[in-house]
Amino acid sequence: MLCHRCGKVLFEGAPACPACGPDLVGGTGGEGRGVAGNETGSASTVGYAGFWRRAVALLIDKFLLWSVNLCLTLVFLIASGRNRGDHGLLTLTLASALFGFLLQWLYFTLMESSGMRATLGKAAVGIMVTDSRGAGISWPRANARYWAKLVSALPFGFGFLMAGFTAKKQALHDFIAGTLVVRVVRK
Repeated sequence: MLCHRCGKVLFEGAPACPACGPDLVGGTGGEGRGVAGNETGSASTVGYAGFWRRAVALLIDKFLLWSVNLCLTLVFLIASGRNRGDHGLLTLTLASALFGFLLQWLYFTLMESSGMRATLGKAAVGIMVTDSRGAGISWPRANARYWAKLVSALPFGFGFLMAGFTAKKQALHDFIAGTLVVRVVRK
């Protein structure tokens, strides 16, 4: 459920919002799902985000990050001139890789720990990252979640595939960081 005042994600059976305390409007609808009204009169349904929805969000995010990195690399390449030789190309490649890594790390950690609780890709498919109680996550937790994705990638991305088979649709990095990825559908 979503609190109709503060927007905190609440799960089935919650009698009131722990953050602001109002009575919740509406019934519940299955494990890990609920419906709550908001001030505009529309309702929101909350459930766990599955593997494919998360995969599409990641593809959107990766495309956006790749586009930004490519544009900045091209601007730097044009500004630095064409006659830089092999040494200049190697420097540009390393700088682009380092910038891409830092951009990705900051993008995921800052966006997921913001009030939006989601990257642009996650927001586009209607999902967000919360802690186990439905609250937003702090920057240290978002940072831990980001680095735990390295563990999820071993071996053969098995930790990511776990999101398709666990009860709360958690990947290994979600278990490590104590997070959930929830789907919010506004009706």
